[in-house]
Amino acid sequence: MAALPQICPPAPRWRGFWLAVALLAFSLQAGGQNLPSLNSLSLKFAPQHAVMSGYWLEIEHQRASHPQQSFTLTPQLYSGPAGHPDGLRKVNPLNEDESVRGFGVQVQHRLYEMPSKASFPAGFYVSYGPHLQYFQMAFHRNSWREIQGPGDLPYYEYGPVRFTEKIVRYGASVQLGYQAPLPPGPVFLDIYVGMGWRHSNSNSDIEGSQYRSGSSDYGHRGFYFPAGVKVGFALSALSALRPRTPAAM
Repeated sequence: MAALPQICPPAPRWRGFWLAVALLAFSLQAGGQNLPSLNSLSLKFAPQHAVMSGYWLEIEHQRASHPQQSFTLTPQLYSGPAGHPDGLRKVNPLNEDESVRGFGVQVQHRLYEMPSKASFPAGFYVSYGPHLQYFQMAFHRNSWREIQGPGDLPYYEYGPVRFTEKIVRYGASVQLGYQAPLPPGPVFLDIYVGMGWRHSNSNSDIEGSQYRSGSSDYGHRGFYFPAGVKVGFALSALSALRPRTPAAM
């Protein structure tokens, strides 16, 4: 029986990496014992994904009983012209009018280095978790196509033909970042870098995927290195800024 194809790196390559992450997570969690209880909710937008017609809104919720921990949920929407992050598909003039529609979700658990004095989690952190994405790519390419002619007789016409490619991508990543407020209001920045691995399956009208030009492309599979900045605001801080109605005498 033929051996099944291997879709992930051998275990020895990952042992040291995951051991380091586990030790860091344990040390951060251990340092958060006996800290004051907090509760907050914040929203963030990741502008760098807009170049791929992607719109990411991250929701972060801090656990009331563990102020150094939080969970993030990031719904993703893709709609618009297809991006060219790696610049390689532009040298191929065959595909024209490329567009993308899709959605995705990412869930991560965060561990902060120390408790925050702000109204939201702040400081250095490590986060980890999975993601799942679906893309429907569309593009036009000049090709022969069969159409109905006079008398219902088929004949061939050369011109732009619409093709599609459907992509399902999934994986996980570990990220290190720093979240800090921007005075004087409840706005803050979240800067992060990380490493991850993902796999993708594609179903295309044309043989072979058209969207694996590099690690930032829609159909990429293998290692990648997420990095960027998020701009957000704390909902708990906004509620604290609301004017209070004076008590009735």
